[in-house]
Amino acid sequence: MAVTIEDAVFNALRGHHNEQTKLPSPRIIKIYVASLRDDFKEERRVLLEVIGPDLQSLYDDRQIEVELVDIHFGTGCDGLTAVDLDPYVLEDHLEEIETCRTVSKSVFLIVLLGSRLGNFLLPTKLEPAIYAAIAERCNEEESERLHKWYKSPETDRTDALLDGSCYWLSTDYRKLDRAEWSVECEQLRCLLERKIDDILRTTTNGEPTTTTTTTTNGDDHGNGGGGGDDDGEKQQFCDNLKRLTTRAIAREIEKGLESSPGRILALFRHWTADGQPENGANDGREGITPGIEQLERRLTDALPAANHQTLTVDWAENGIDPELECHDLYLTSFKNKMFEMMKASIDQDMAKDPNGGKARKKTVQEIFHEHSTHLMYLNEHLSANGYISSRVPERIRQNVQMNFRSGSRHPPYFVYGGHGSGKSTLLSHIYTQLPGWFEHTKTHRLIRYASATPRSAYNLELLRVVCQQLAIILNIPEGYLPKDASFDPLYINNWFQNLLKHCEDLHNELLFLFIDDLHRLHPLDCDIVAALSWLPISLPWNVFLIVSTTVPIESLKLTPMQKERFKCSDYFFDLSLEQNETVVRPWAPSRDSVTTGDSSTLTFVQRVNAVFDAMEQRFGVKGFSRLAVYITCSEYGLTETELLELLMPTQDADVVIDSREGDFNFSTFRSIRNQMRLVLREKLMSGKLLIVWRHSICAEITKARYMTPDITRAIHSELVNLFFPPDGDDSDDMSTEQHSRKSSVQTQQDDNVTQVLNLGPDISYSIRHVEEAWHHLIKSEDTKKLKEIAVCNFDFLLAAVQTVSISYLRCLIEHVRCYILDRDIELVYYTIRKSSDVLTRDPMQLGAQLISWLKSVSAHEGPQALLSVTVQSATAWCDGYTVPLLVPLTGWLPVPLPSQIRCMTVPGPGPVRCIAVSPSKQHLILSPKVGDPQMWHIMSNNLVHTFKGHSGPVTYMKVQSQYLVTASEDTSVIVWDMRTLETKLRLREHIAPALCATLALDNKYLISGSDDSSIIVALFDGGKLVTKIDHHRGPVTALHVSYPSEVLVSSSHDATVCLWSLESFTLLNCIQMSQPILNIQISCDSTFLLLHCADNGLYLRSLTTGTELHALKGHKSK
Repeated sequence: MAVTIEDAVFNALRGHHNEQTKLPSPRIIKIYVASLRDDFKEERRVLLEVIGPDLQSLYDDRQIEVELVDIHFGTGCDGLTAVDLDPYVLEDHLEEIETCRTVSKSVFLIVLLGSRLGNFLLPTKLEPAIYAAIAERCNEEESERLHKWYKSPETDRTDALLDGSCYWLSTDYRKLDRAEWSVECEQLRCLLERKIDDILRTTTNGEPTTTTTTTTNGDDHGNGGGGGDDDGEKQQFCDNLKRLTTRAIAREIEKGLESSPGRILALFRHWTADGQPENGANDGREGITPGIEQLERRLTDALPAANHQTLTVDWAENGIDPELECHDLYLTSFKNKMFEMMKASIDQDMAKDPNGGKARKKTVQEIFHEHSTHLMYLNEHLSANGYISSRVPERIRQNVQMNFRSGSRHPPYFVYGGHGSGKSTLLSHIYTQLPGWFEHTKTHRLIRYASATPRSAYNLELLRVVCQQLAIILNIPEGYLPKDASFDPLYINNWFQNLLKHCEDLHNELLFLFIDDLHRLHPLDCDIVAALSWLPISLPWNVFLIVSTTVPIESLKLTPMQKERFKCSDYFFDLSLEQNETVVRPWAPSRDSVTTGDSSTLTFVQRVNAVFDAMEQRFGVKGFSRLAVYITCSEYGLTETELLELLMPTQDADVVIDSREGDFNFSTFRSIRNQMRLVLREKLMSGKLLIVWRHSICAEITKARYMTPDITRAIHSELVNLFFPPDGDDSDDMSTEQHSRKSSVQTQQDDNVTQVLNLGPDISYSIRHVEEAWHHLIKSEDTKKLKEIAVCNFDFLLAAVQTVSISYLRCLIEHVRCYILDRDIELVYYTIRKSSDVLTRDPMQLGAQLISWLKSVSAHEGPQALLSVTVQSATAWCDGYTVPLLVPLTGWLPVPLPSQIRCMTVPGPGPVRCIAVSPSKQHLILSPKVGDPQMWHIMSNNLVHTFKGHSGPVTYMKVQSQYLVTASEDTSVIVWDMRTLETKLRLREHIAPALCATLALDNKYLISGSDDSSIIVALFDGGKLVTKIDHHRGPVTALHVSYPSEVLVSSSHDATVCLWSLESFTLLNCIQMSQPILNIQISCDSTFLLLHCADNGLYLRSLTTGTELHALKGHKSK
């Protein structure tokens, strides 16, 4: 009896799965368009620009992505296709058809067939018998050309590595100019086509020539001898020759018909008989038409009747011309018939899976999709067949069996090793071997690859999903979510511990948890004590946790007790040690990445660099680096459609898109993906196929080779515009995919209700915005945009809660807080934090909670403030919600901000003399009494930069505009550019320690005061001395500029405050005090002057007149 779908799902969640287990498929309809480039240019344009968008809008509500692959787009208009110029590309095109068949939920191939089959293709390889037969018929010049481009194994060791019995087409043509190779290619093609036709005629007629004899002998030799029947050998030889004459479109059709004819659509275009010129002049190559008719019959026989149509149109010399009325009517008919065929076929296939598995419980569906992503990672490691041998599995097996039999508690197992050491392969091998370790015992397995998905990137969210999956595995009576559940870190941690205790009561059952790359989990402030403090020190007798890490245990965010316990030699396996020796299969050499020397001696990093070098050589540094940088900057990967939006210009389909210029078309993009299969993987997440690096070291190498901070920021800005297209007049010119993304966003409220969340007039939120886009808003350093369209936007918050969970939203905002200190973000974060319990039970209460906590804030800040807009959006959503909601009409709750947001610990510098805030307001600049100034990031508490340049302690710091001004006891004043963190100007005019400095007149002057009572005025550009003021009779303690009057104010130990004109540097006024002045400040409106004097008093005076207004005394200490 077959296992039901639900049983299969629950078995997969318990780790009881096999190769036949049906995992979720991508929600995509990817269609390859097979046609001749020049014959069907207009039809393909209609497909891409009209039919594709119409279908996308039709299936938006089902979250289906429609992608049409026009392999001829951007390959030029000179009569030569990509396959004509590079025959090896045909294999990439055929693989693209197979990819479409595999991933598409419906139609995967559209065939447009006219009256021609296209050019003869250069064979990529010739068998020795065929090569000998062709060479025999060549004259000296032709023979030279043949030997030039088809290399024998004896003269080309690279080709010999692949196939020692064939002559391969040399790829040296990739080094030639397109025009030069076009001429050479045409000559070589005519030569081969002529000779092959000649051989076929001779052989078919049965003439006993030396050619056939030579061919037979050569064929016997190529096949290792054998002396079979001469007629059979001759037939085989003829068949091989005929295969060489097969055109590209015929090969594409054959590839499609091999698998699923029912998912292929075909449209045949016939010219009207009265429109054709005599003798088939429109074709110009007699003998092609019979092949067309045979191909058309084959398609009509294989395809269902509803899947093919025939259209007739008047012939024109230049093909289809939309300006002609009859051709315009034809294109309209083409559009209608093709749309109806595609829609009918898609609807028929979608009817087989009407809800995509959504009929099951939402919790089970969410956990199953998350678990499936990690199972696909597991299957990928297993299919690579990389495991050779290791001593670790046997050691773990013995230890596990001992603990199981003795019933003793134990710590987790740690597998530690560097990049390419085989950690992931080892974990995958152990995962598959587990069922054989125990007889008559049920073994449950759960595996996670850290940071592979948003739900496995944070400790809180990882634990939440693992706990819910454990509840499914253990079939907890109270359900998959306890009634008192709260997605709060403390509750989740306790829930996990309780579930492990529940496992202890099971008899004859074991639970194995695997976590690969534990170090990749993002640490957040919400983590209790330490980021990984949830890892149990002691596990039950039948629960085993196996984790891997590239980072040493000492560097992981563990508690001291965990670090000590996890270092136990029986549970910690360092793969670099001999007793834990692990051998994995290295990458096999490929045609485009052959390395010099013995490849077996290369390190893993060297192998990756070799692949990068090969890609640069094949596709150009500019093109490959762009692709590599986009993939590196993505958080969880980008879809093919998204990457093509970034890499493929769409203004003119006839322009040659060259990867060496940094751009890709469909053809070159498929080629580079095939060549990069060793370092790229395609993962399924949230119904999307995402392209990511296979190894994290690839991202590190990309950053080192191609990326700078400015490039990184610019790339993230591009990705922001990809997900949130800017408003503008050119919105109509945006690509199909952008329109589809705008209109296709939906979030699932429950099993029956769907809510469309609008970002604005055109843009809606999708799961891609919730999972990927906000990361790029952070890293593009556009805080304003991040707040307006993400973190402080009600629709975005609601989408995150509905599509994922409240714990994910909490992790998301925590992640933002690791980068940005902002009051609005803090208010939203603490609102979500205080609402966790309520939103865990009912996510639809998000609007009510935001209104309750933030209404008082919005009332104080005014209707145009950002949080006021958030509250208004929440109120409008609550008013329009169909289900009754309890919404407060007034706000009485206090502002949800604690008295202390952040406490920074700055080790090392000792007592701090002065402090300043960076222009971005995200960094603190500290000046210790001894040592150089340091810049610390506030929210992450990380040291970002040390300003090295002074030889003595810094006495004063001030941030103005984008510059930091520092004065030092070494008598110098330095101006630092805060964008580049480099020295802008160094002033050495003082003969005593500099005590203060400031910029004036829009950075025209640098003014500084010193211990010798002098004030130096210098030009900011160049540092040229303008004047020196020696009015004060004591050290100058402070300098400020009054705006907008542009008056310089100076104070000194001589108990005076002087006001100076910045135009003539003359004294305007002098305010006399009774005590030496230590510091001064000017009010924002330049009205008041606050003085700090040696008697520890604060005095408030009028800046203009010096009139005493108030005195503040009473401080007992300095």
